[in-house]
Amino acid sequence: MTGAVRGVAVSLIMRGMSKIVLAVSERWVPDSRVDAIADFAARLGDTILAVHVAYGTEPGGASGEAAVPGEKTLEQITARLKTKGVKTESLLLFSDDLGAALLHVAEEHKASLIILGLAAKGMLTRLLEGNIAQSVIRSTKVPVLLLPPEWAGEL
Repeated sequence: MTGAVRGVAVSLIMRGMSKIVLAVSERWVPDSRVDAIADFAARLGDTILAVHVAYGTEPGGASGEAAVPGEKTLEQITARLKTKGVKTESLLLFSDDLGAALLHVAEEHKASLIILGLAAKGMLTRLLEGNIAQSVIRSTKVPVLLLPPEWAGEL
């Protein structure tokens, strides 16, 4: 464990952490990444709240169709975390502001950590879709752990 991550872990343990919000995108997260997150949560004795926010305002129609891949990924990640013995909950939301929805969930569930995986997006995609990580970091009062796109290490 690196010094920076160790410092975060110690700080969070001392705070009596209870819930980690794990933001889940439609893209599949490798099992090695999920396993590292599960091990991290288990060491802290925390529950993971896996959250997928689909773009749109309601299930059904175009919004519901867009959520299907994310919902399937959410189910797969939740199942994988449970097989690792971590207490896990999942939540599927619909919103036009993905960052604000994640922040609302973190606040509502009194999360003490948000984990976001960074996507390898080009400049045009970021301009069109926005940058969720940047939005969350600028507005949160909760620590945020950002995982680079190619990361598959340990926490």
